[in-house]
Amino acid sequence: MHLLKHPVFLRLYLAHIVHIIGNEFTFIAVVGLLHDLSGSGLSFAAGTVFRQVPYVLTSIFSGPLLENWNKKRVMLVVNFLRGILVGLFFFITSSAYLWVAFLLLVLVNICSAFFQPAMQVAIVQSVEEKDRLGANSLLQGTTSFLIIVCQGIAAILVYLFSYRYNFLLDAACYFLSLLILLRLPPLVTERVQQASAHFFERLQEGFRYISRQKEIGRVILYQMAERICAAYYIMLMFYILQERGEGLYVFGLLDIPLGLGGVIAGVIATKLADRFSDHKLSVAQGWALVAMGICIYAVFHIQPITGMAVAILFCAFASFLSSILSVTKLQRLTDPAYLARVFSIREMATMGSFSASCLILGVGAEHVGSAVSSVWLAVFGIVAGVGWLWSRRQLQRREAGTEL
Repeated sequence: MHLLKHPVFLRLYLAHIVHIIGNEFTFIAVVGLLHDLSGSGLSFAAGTVFRQVPYVLTSIFSGPLLENWNKKRVMLVVNFLRGILVGLFFFITSSAYLWVAFLLLVLVNICSAFFQPAMQVAIVQSVEEKDRLGANSLLQGTTSFLIIVCQGIAAILVYLFSYRYNFLLDAACYFLSLLILLRLPPLVTERVQQASAHFFERLQEGFRYISRQKEIGRVILYQMAERICAAYYIMLMFYILQERGEGLYVFGLLDIPLGLGGVIAGVIATKLADRFSDHKLSVAQGWALVAMGICIYAVFHIQPITGMAVAILFCAFASFLSSILSVTKLQRLTDPAYLARVFSIREMATMGSFSASCLILGVGAEHVGSAVSSVWLAVFGIVAGVGWLWSRRQLQRREAGTEL
């Protein structure tokens, strides 16, 4: 693929691969750590909240700040800090230090809130518009493939050894990612001089820009709905480990269909973009939400593990497909001058909705069970998908009426 010959994108891609490998090892390790230290459904939900809420709050500020900062330097510093912080998880062995685990989750995700917008801006600044869907699909497809491979390996390591060593592997991956980014070529349109407007003025301008650009606001709302549905995966931890009493390695193995769904979504998204109009892509987004709702119900009501894995596969496909199409649409719709702010606000909105959904589902699973909670979430997904399809049809009719 010609994108891999692009010097900037290649470095970003390789660094992304390495840190995703580490993330997958740490994800299952954090689940194991919380399970050992507490084991309640609320602790799993709280772990997610402590990951996401700091990310959300920091995202409010990261976009405007990044406009004045060198993106390469931001990614280097963030990876260095994350490598140190993740390594500290290895030393938490007592439930008395559960608060330290939550604190580390907070700090790691504060750092991550700067990395993602910086990387998105770097991609837009270095990759031509016609290649961005291909770039996003490649990143998402690779991420999903790595989920398949790494979660399988992580599950085996957890089964044979201790999940704690996964933290050290992740720390090493962050440092390796840092080394890859050290040789990142300068971005073509990098601006490091001080912006004329003050920080809070730029932040307000970002919100005003989104309020004026109605389609950008709609896409962000859509992604919020998708993230609310995606919180089913946090409830799945409680369902597998507590309600079904399965081993941690089983939960790790169920990440394989999750990754496979993402790989398929990456391939399909590229083909859809070549053949479908923007309206048809929006229709695909709506049906993806409906499919997520149906699959979420199936995940928690099918008893055989293989059946559950199939439902997760289809749910992941729908989720990743909607995400790829939405991110690409935002990149296309957003003025480059507002890109960092739009993506930081988007991260704040989507991760905020994800966190709230995780907390509600965690409490719900604890009190009424995962199966009942999944029904509520499934209904929401179906209603949100139908609502999106209806709004797209109404918008198309208004546009047709305006042309007449």
